[in-house]
This record gives sequence, structure tokens and C-alpha cells, in this order.
Amino acid sequence: MLPGTGGGVGTRRRDAGFWQGSMRGRRGTVLAIATLVLLGGGWSLFLYSNLVDAEESSDLHLHVEEGRRSTGEGGLRQRLALLEEGIRGLASAHLEEAADLEARAETGSAGEGLTLRQKVFVEGEEVAEGSAQSPPPPVVQTAQEVVAQAVEASRQAQGTGGEPGRPDLALEVQKAADAMRRRRGAEAAEKRRQRMEERLAERARAAVPLRPRRDPPNGTVLTPAELTARRKEVEDAMLHAWQGYVTFAWGHDELCPISQTGKDDFGGLGATIVDSLDTLRMMGFTEEYERALGWVRSGLNLTVDFNASVFETTIRVVGGFLAAYELTGDEVLLKRSLQVAERLLPAYDTPTGIPYGTINLKTLAPRNPKWASKASSLAEFGTHQLEWYKLSALSGDRRFADLAEHSIRYLNEQFPGQGLMPLFLSPSTGKFTSRRISLGALGDSYYEYLLKMWLLKGKTDDMYRTMWEQAMDEMLEKLVLNSTEGHMYIAELDRKTVRHKMDHLVCFVPGMLALGVHSGAVGGEKGERYMAVAAGVTETCWHMYDRQASGLSPEIVTFRAGGAMRDGGAYNLLRPEAVEAFWYMWRVTRDWKYRDWGWAVFQTMQRHGRKEAGFSGVKDVREAEPTPDDTQQSFVLAETFKYLWLLFSEDTSFDFETTVLNTEAHPLKVVRQPLSAADTDTQR
Repeated sequence: MLPGTGGGVGTRRRDAGFWQGSMRGRRGTVLAIATLVLLGGGWSLFLYSNLVDAEESSDLHLHVEEGRRSTGEGGLRQRLALLEEGIRGLASAHLEEAADLEARAETGSAGEGLTLRQKVFVEGEEVAEGSAQSPPPPVVQTAQEVVAQAVEASRQAQGTGGEPGRPDLALEVQKAADAMRRRRGAEAAEKRRQRMEERLAERARAAVPLRPRRDPPNGTVLTPAELTARRKEVEDAMLHAWQGYVTFAWGHDELCPISQTGKDDFGGLGATIVDSLDTLRMMGFTEEYERALGWVRSGLNLTVDFNASVFETTIRVVGGFLAAYELTGDEVLLKRSLQVAERLLPAYDTPTGIPYGTINLKTLAPRNPKWASKASSLAEFGTHQLEWYKLSALSGDRRFADLAEHSIRYLNEQFPGQGLMPLFLSPSTGKFTSRRISLGALGDSYYEYLLKMWLLKGKTDDMYRTMWEQAMDEMLEKLVLNSTEGHMYIAELDRKTVRHKMDHLVCFVPGMLALGVHSGAVGGEKGERYMAVAAGVTETCWHMYDRQASGLSPEIVTFRAGGAMRDGGAYNLLRPEAVEAFWYMWRVTRDWKYRDWGWAVFQTMQRHGRKEAGFSGVKDVREAEPTPDDTQQSFVLAETFKYLWLLFSEDTSFDFETTVLNTEAHPLKVVRQPLSAADTDTQR
């Protein structure tokens, strides 16, 4: 999930223009008020007050009418003083609203500036609180219009030789304002009607019950020929997605398969190309790989004026280049990975060594977003270690490994014996800024990398294994619950309050548990408990698909304090976490049902996601024939199709003893030799 603009997934900022426009309009309002206060005093402000929407200025409008009817200079001055006081109060309110809108725009209330995982976290907050944000009120006028009209009116009033704001001028302004109100009133009424219809439709969809819970397939043993046929279908899907991208979106970040164009939600870094390199190579698409490699040589621009997510750039770009390099030996890939990582280094320049979350690739200025209270998220600073350690091992430059590993060692030293960690930590103070604990968005891959760093380092650094085991023990004790319908799920914790919600992202946990048991991180009775939880949660992830009218899982489900499963976020992006779990569970247990489950999910993706020009996510899984969202996520090519392909491949296609997958499913070879103490610059 490559970096998103303004801080991130991020993607899916469908309403970004609306929110940005609203914020700009509000800023204009504030600028206009401030200008008028300086230019003309109270009565010039009266002219502006007549230009704003009647609903926003009804109280001030009464003051204006009284002032116009007043006879006598004293009465007028008194009312002007009251009016100016009211205007200043309005200015203060607008300033507060503008600040709120700015924060909402940066959070990505409509998706702006967020990575996908950040967006899931923000939406999950709304689901957990049972509230939905309504859009801000419509913009009245731009700052330029308001200031120009008000200043001109004030000048004309001064030219009459009398006090600014005589009744004849006020009458003209009032007429214009009335006409504006009528026009805007009709527009507002139509918007209210549309919003009401949308809300009613949403409530009707939400009221539709899930399909009855049924036992999942038991598993059917397949012949080698049948397995080959299924694997070929997955390869065909991958090739279809890739060819659509090449035809309609080459060089862009992602394909829009319905509108048949490309888009650059990630700064034009070629997200789909980088994410597809190793998948193309593993599936044997040599010609397609060579074309992608050519773009890496000549088409990649790493100095765009763009606020990149350090986390997303690391797992996708650095990880993608390193994995493809180890598969092919093409030196340009190692060179590119070093160039990218060099541009991320300033993010680590903090008092604690905990990195900032974003960095501008042109100016190299790092920062954290306001929506996170300028803190760094656990998953984002805890998911650099695999890629940066591997980069140091291949390049001989220890800086990358030392910086990335410091984040984990810092947590281990500052919070000894603590397994589960809150989601946000200040890079300035080193203190947690929240008490929210989740293995979903913004927490997930931190725990994954504790286990996988132990594996990548050849099982030699027991700090990682111990921290992972402590975290999993606490998860089993505090977060693993069973619903009244028999669904085992992993809840969230906010201080002492349990949140009965689970992201689709959490479906990675069963695979992680199975890998931990298989690799010897835990064993005995504890290993059996881990595997029992892995099996139970994997089955819940299956039901998240099977119980929907479309057969696709929602992004978030809730369990109403342990009760029935309900949809949270109803869209589906063709995510990989469930099929990832199916693959790990198949490899560890050899139970054929997991191959059946994966095949059923793949067929549903084919039925609803495959379009003429590629693959698309859907907007509402509760519909039997859901509407496409017109985005082919690059992780579909990096992860979803790769895990499905591995699920129907022989064990020799992936060796757990020699290779570790990063959180974007890019394969990295285990490092058998410790890093050199020297810091060499020869390959930079």
C-alpha cells in the first residue's frame, strides 16, 4: 500500500475534492471577516453579514434590521456596536469551524491523505462509536468574492458623503442577499433531499440480515491435474489484471478498470509495477517482468513533491525491489531500493529515534499527521525492520538495520514485559498517546514483524520471539472471544473497554499463529492453544465471506457485545488476508478444506471483481450484484493472487526454512550471517 498524498492509502479518497473545497471555502470566510474588520469597522461587516446564508446569520440579520429601522445617530451607533460584537463572535466561530474542517480534511474523513490501513482505522472509530459524520455546510462565497463586494460597497457608501452603510445602500445589498438566499435555499433543499434518500437506502441495506450461518466445506482432495488447472486460473487472473494495467494505466499507480484510465493516488511512483515484479517472476511471466524492469530503470521518479508514508514506501517499494532482486539478481533493483531508503532516512531524525510517519520525497521534510495528534502509529514504525535489515545485509550499510531495529529495542527497554502495545506513540517524548490496542489497522503488522524478524535473522535474536510470544499470550487472554453464533473473533481494547469489532485485516492473525507454531516459536500445549485459535478465527474469516449476499467479505464486522455478526464497513477491496490465512493453515495442517475455502473466495472475486479491463473492488457486499468501485488495488497483484497461486502450488514453490514474506507478500531470504560492524558506502 504505497504512500498516499498528504500523509499516506493511502487510497480511496473519493470525496477529497468536496472536503478540500469546503475547507478552502471556510478559510475564505475567515479571511473575509478578518479583512472587513480591518477595512471598514462594524458597518462594512454588516455588508458581509448580508451575503452569508440566512441560516448561518439569522441572529445578526435581526440586529441589522433593527439598525436599519433605527432613527437617530445614537441608536444606530449602539446597534452597530452590538453588530460588530456579534460579527466578532461569528468570526471566532468560523475560525473554530475552519480548524475543525482542516483537521477533518487531513484525517481523511473522506479518505484524503490516508493510507488504506489508516482509513480502516478512522472508519473503525466511527463504527465503534456508532456515529457517522455529516458533510459540512455548503460554502457561501469565496474569499475573493466576499472581500471585493464588501470593500466596493464600503467605498461607494463613503462616496455619498454620509456615514457608511446608509439605508439605500443597505437595501441594495439586502436585495442581492435575498436573491442569493433563495438560490442557495433551493440548492440546499435538493441536497437535503438527496442525503435523506441516501440515508434511507443505507438503513434499508443495513437492515438486511446476513445469510444463515452454515458449516463450511470439509475439503475435497484434488488430483495434481485439478490443482494445476486451478493454479492456471489464478495465473490467468493475474495476467488479466496486469494487461489491463499495461493497456490503460501504464506508469500510473493504479488502474481504474471501469473508466479504463489510470490514477496516481501515490504520487505517480508506479505502485502496480513495483508491487507486481516478484509475482510476475514467480508465475513465469518473463516478458511482462522485463517490461516492468525497463520502467524501473528509466521511468521511476523518486523526487516528486509528495508526502509519502514511510511505512508504505518501505513495505512496498523497498520490499518489492529487494524481493525481485533476490529472485533475479538484477542490480538495478538493489540500486533503486538504496535510493528509496536514503530518501526515507530523515524520518528517523527524532529525539527518541522513533520515526515520523511521512516524509516529502522532494524536500525530505518529515512530519506526523494532525489526525494522529502528531504521533507515530505502532504498525507504521514497527514494520520497517524486515526490509531495512535485509537492505543492510545486501548493501553492507548498517544504518538501515540499526535505525529500524532501534524502534523495537526501544519498546522492549521502555516497556519491559508488556506484550500488547497501544497504537500511537510520540516520537518526541517516547510516550504512548493513546490506550487503544488492536491487531487490525495501525497495529497489525507490528506483531507480524516480531515473529518474522526472528525468522529472518535465522532464529538467533530471541528478543523478537519473546516479545511476540508475550503479545500473543496477552491476545489470547484479553482479546479472543466467541460470539453467541459461535464465531471466534479478535476484539479490540480501549483502556478497559472491549470493542467487539474485527477488521478484515485481522484475518492475517491465523496465518501468523500457524507460522509461529510451525517454526518452533512456541510448542507443546501452548502451541496447541495457538493453533486452536488460528483455526477458529480462520473459520470466522470464511463466514465473513459466506454470509454476505455477494459472497464477498465486508471491510469491518462487529459482534454487538459478543452477539450476532454485523457489517461495519460494507465495501470490499479484494484484500489478501483471508486467503493468506487459508494458505498458511493448509501448509501447517494439511487440511484440504482450506484449499476449498480459498477456491470459493477466488471464484467470488472472479464473479464480482473481474471486469473487461482488470479487477475492481465493490462498494457494498450486502448486494447480490454489488457496484464496482473502479479501482484495481495494486496489492491484488502483489498479495491476493500470489497467496491464491501458492495455495494451489506444490510445497516446493515456497520454502518456509529459507524465505520470509513481508507484510506485502514480497519474499525475502533468511539472513544466515550476522551483519558486519562496518558501515560501508561503496554501493550507495
